[in-house]
Amino acid sequence: MARCSFEYDRDEATGWRILRMRADGDTPEMNTVAEFLPEMGSNLCRFAVGDTEYLFGTVDSNGHKMVLGTPILYPMPNRVRNAQFTFGGKVYRFTPNNGTNFLHGLVREELWEVDEPIVGMESVSVTTRIGFDPTRSFWDSFPIRNMLELTYTLRAGTMRFSFNVINEDSYQLLPFGLAIHPYFRVHGGRDAVRIQVPAQKWMEAENLLPTGRLLDLEEGPADLREPTPLSKLDLDDVFWGLSESRPQTIYYDELEKKVILTASDFFTHSVVYTPPDRPFFCIENQSSSTDAHNLYSQGLEKEAHLTVLPPGASLSAWIEMSVNDT
Repeated sequence: MARCSFEYDRDEATGWRILRMRADGDTPEMNTVAEFLPEMGSNLCRFAVGDTEYLFGTVDSNGHKMVLGTPILYPMPNRVRNAQFTFGGKVYRFTPNNGTNFLHGLVREELWEVDEPIVGMESVSVTTRIGFDPTRSFWDSFPIRNMLELTYTLRAGTMRFSFNVINEDSYQLLPFGLAIHPYFRVHGGRDAVRIQVPAQKWMEAENLLPTGRLLDLEEGPADLREPTPLSKLDLDDVFWGLSESRPQTIYYDELEKKVILTASDFFTHSVVYTPPDRPFFCIENQSSSTDAHNLYSQGLEKEAHLTVLPPGASLSAWIEMSVNDT
């Protein structure tokens, strides 16, 4: 029977608080440890099953510790063209951080609130949240009162992300997209890691920004419906048409393990990032396209899959990351 626990720690280099959760399995190879950083975007920076670390947590860059892990991207996943969009007749502007574009949302480096963890025999869970209100530094860029809640639930071999988005504004619509951006480790070389993304279409792109055209996979840079080695891929692309019944899978052939990324039907898109010269790769469940707000304003609602919540409304969705034998 699983044994679960949690503890708090501090990162020596940065002083960030770490919440460490543990769920022991029936065998040592299923003992699972997860860590996340409430003070740095509620980032899941560690997910280890047995002796294997599956996430690439932090890197030192010119003496500065940078978190990779699993950034939460909200309320606009990935890039926003020219760091602005128009919705409801209002222009929303952001500070460019990717050339002329804005990248990766507003919450990934912010302080999140964290509740007391709940420990059971089979799981340990904790809810974190971040609110949008005038006290936030990013309020002028996105002045709509709303709340993003995230509950991490750890079981032996599995981490579940349960999201709840609440529009707390009294009169404004809330247009948003939501994503995770996990940096997975390469184990055993790029020939020994295969990825499978059972999408229906590839989103044509120019300068890493979707044009809005959905093309057959044969017309894109890769058809990932069958497991494909990383050694054959150099991608930073958006795929469309994912569903809960068709999870994404990472095959670690040398480990004889696979990581399955299952998500509720809300997460229709995936960004696949496979830089050939880096020790990591990314498979990013997204509820919307990259640059979704601008595509939506062009009438491309299906392609963008932007969510628009009326005042007082809420929406729940989930993603699950699980390690299994191949």
